Formats: sequence, structure tokens, C-alpha cells
Amino acid sequence: MDNIKVALEILSEDPIRNINLINFIKEYQIDVIHIEGSSVLVKGRSDQAWTYISSKSEAELNVLLKHLKEEDQHFATIEDWMLPFILKDRRLEWKLSCVKFYFPNNSALPENMVSLLELSTTDAQYIFENSKYQEYTSKEYIIERIQKGIGLGIYKNEKLVAWILTHDDGAMGFLHVLPEYRGKGYARELSIAMIRKLREQGEITFIHIEEDNKESMSLSRKMGFVKERLVHWVKIN
Repeated sequence: MDNIKVALEILSEDPIRNINLINFIKEYQIDVIHIEGSSVLVKGRSDQAWTYISSKSEAELNVLLKHLKEEDQHFATIEDWMLPFILKDRRLEWKLSCVKFYFPNNSALPENMVSLLELSTTDAQYIFENSKYQEYTSKEYIIERIQKGIGLGIYKNEKLVAWILTHDDGAMGFLHVLPEYRGKGYARELSIAMIRKLREQGEITFIHIEEDNKESMSLSRKMGFVKERLVHWVKIN
């Protein structure tokens, strides 16, 4: 598909802003791409049929939105200003809002102080059962991400007590420490290990954090993550 190459060229002009969409295009089946000026709309499938949009122009966005169909219900990393246009004549079913942070490639990275192991697909059910995002994810998605991405865990007496994975757009995610094991620095250790793995693969490191998650916000800033922008995942009908 020639327009995949064109789209990637446009998106690569601002790689940090567009890294979610760049990674999604490279990793998953892409069904449709529409380009209007320097704006791009992409439809593809991972756990759901997702629509991504990269645009800085209201006029170009309005042209792209004409290509939406009734079945296009899931939208990823949508910016605030885009929401009124996407929601016009349609109803919002749910919205997950997060602040996007990235980790500069020239930032120093300390050594890990605890041992970590790669996750296994047999861990997926356990991770799902302990996730507070069950409305937005599934066991099948977690299995896929362990198989296709990076998954790391900390085990104590053969029990998985903390973990982290990468999402379908390459973002660090699913960071979780069981309540009885918090306060030991495990979240930081997992983040350090994940950043190192992503750097080894030549990838940009980024993460999405809900606005009210003050603890994760504080940890990310202390580690050297830089705030990029607010983004939303939405389902409409």
C-alpha cells in the first residue's frame, strides 16, 4: 500500500508526537489510510478496530472525518480539540484520558537493583484479574502483547508481584505492583528495565498516565520523563 509509505513519511516529521500511530502502522494490519495535506487518518485492528488521527488543522480534520463509517467506534490518542468534531451527531460511550510522557534518549539510566524476568503467556489471566482497566482490555490482548511486545515481571517466591508490558502502539503500560509489595521501588525498577529494553531496540520510550494518578505522575517526572500532551481513547456510537 503506497499510502502507508507516504503516511509514515508525514508522521516521521514529528516522531515524538506521532510515535503511537507510527508504531501501530508498523505492527498491525492496516485497513484504510486517508491523507489530507499533512493530516493522516488510519484504520487498523489490534484488540479492536481502531481509528487513529494525526492532524493540526481543523480544515484537514473535517475532510478526513468524511471518511468515517458508522462502524468506526473506537478512536485512539485523540486530542482535546478533535473531540467535538468526532462526537458531532454521535454519542460518547466511554473515554479514557491520559497525559503522554516521553523519555529523552540522552537521559541517563541507572542500573537495576532487583532481578526481573520476562513474562509468560501463562501470566495473562493473573494480570487481567489484577487490572483496574478490565473495561478497556482483555486476557487475549494481554497474551498478544506478551507475545509481540515486551513484558517484564518481578517474582517473589515464584509469585508474580509486579509487572509491565508494552501496548499495541509501543507505549509502556500495564505497570502494576500488588498492594502488599508497594513502597519497595518496584515500579521504578520495572520502568528502568523497560526503558533499557526499548532503547536496545532503537525505540522511543513513552507512557500514558491518567491525570488523577499522582503517584505515577510523580515517579515519571522524577525519572526524567517529559510531558508531551493530553490524549484520549474513546468509544462512540
